Amino acid sequence: MEDRVPIHTARISNEWRARNQIDKLPWPAHSPNLNPIENVWKTSKTQVSKHHQPHTMDKLQATIQMAWKELSPSFFDKLLLGMHNCMQAVISANGGPTR
Repeated sequence: MEDRVPIHTARISNEWRARNQIDKLPWPAHSPNLNPIENVWKTSKTQVSKHHQPHTMDKLQATIQMAWKELSPSFFDKLLLGMHNCMQAVISANGGPTR
């Protein structure tokens, strides 16, 4: 999955793909709706912000781990099942913005 960030369009990347016969598929730039982990980060960030701001790295790590554990399997199922609709929206928009 490569969008149009410079590292993905660098000559060295293109040469490596050509040598290894790897086709590059078109992918809309900055497409968080096609990347379910973006919803995970957003939800986790919301959960972490509900707690008092951790003042140490250890407390921050513990808060993040607690937020991650609070994400249910059904949350992940919903994200993955929604991918079909997200992909259809991008196809309908000819790869353009969907929101």
